[in-house]
Amino acid sequence: MAIAYHGSAALFREFDPTHLLEGDGKFKFGVGAYLTSRYTTAAHYSGATGSADHYVYTVEIPDLMEENHLTSLAPVAPAIIARAEAKLGEKVPADACVSGKFFRKWLGNRLIGNLGTVKKMTGSASLEAEKAASAFLPGIGVVLLVWPTAQTKPEAGNNYALLDYGEFHIIKVDKVLLDGKDQLIPGSEEAIKP
Repeated sequence: MAIAYHGSAALFREFDPTHLLEGDGKFKFGVGAYLTSRYTTAAHYSGATGSADHYVYTVEIPDLMEENHLTSLAPVAPAIIARAEAKLGEKVPADACVSGKFFRKWLGNRLIGNLGTVKKMTGSASLEAEKAASAFLPGIGVVLLVWPTAQTKPEAGNNYALLDYGEFHIIKVDKVLLDGKDQLIPGSEEAIKP
């Protein structure tokens, strides 16, 4: 198992998918519980709602393996494509497999009945399409969507959208303090019980 972090203004014991999109309401990288490999980034996102309370959750997530995740800008693993095709009963266009982002959008659009060119289907996806893709992917073994915290510095770490809520566990919660720019105040971490 790997470690990732989630920032929130809410204190809770477990992730609940009924609260998806309540943070900043964005789904640019797919619909799921958003985490990051960087503690300070999670602390920053805990301030997004303007709340006085800020929590950083330390979470165990599955190790990244070729067959269990989509990376935003990397080609889709052949095993994932094969499982998707078997479940869909049709071939996935090669142009939709050049990146995890395109694959996710094409799949979501296909699942809700949107038809068109591959370029159109991989160009954008509605919230309904993103939700459909996120519901479908765990059924073929894809439990994580992954993208770098900084596209120009992939070595800086990853962000994640976790799709299968049974595949990760909170192991620690810290209450933290942020400065006026929503940055972590070093040394402010206080471990608490949710």
